[in-house]
Amino acid sequence: IQQTQIEKHRALAEESDKKCDGLQLQLSEIEHLNRSHKQAAAVHSTVEVRLNRALEEVERFKAQLNKMKQTNKMHFEAAKLLSFTEDEFMKALDWGKSEAQRGADK
Repeated sequence: IQQTQIEKHRALAEESDKKCDGLQLQLSEIEHLNRSHKQAAAVHSTVEVRLNRALEEVERFKAQLNKMKQTNKMHFEAAKLLSFTEDEFMKALDWGKSEAQRGADK
């Protein structure tokens, strides 16, 4: 009877060892998953920060582009207002010459 009880205890001890080994393996896997999760969260956070910075930079570029467009539009409008056609320019030159001749004729 004692021998049977010893064998039962041995069997229970072996079973407990196997369960313990299995739980140790599961614990190791969980710890690995936790580390991986923390790394992924850190990478996600870094990517999010970079994305926000990139978006801010895009907004700055848009603002600069709009300013450039406005400046170019103003320059274009000013150039249109100041521009002379060749005929108008020639008329102005001819008028200047005729005025100069009139003054010389007097």
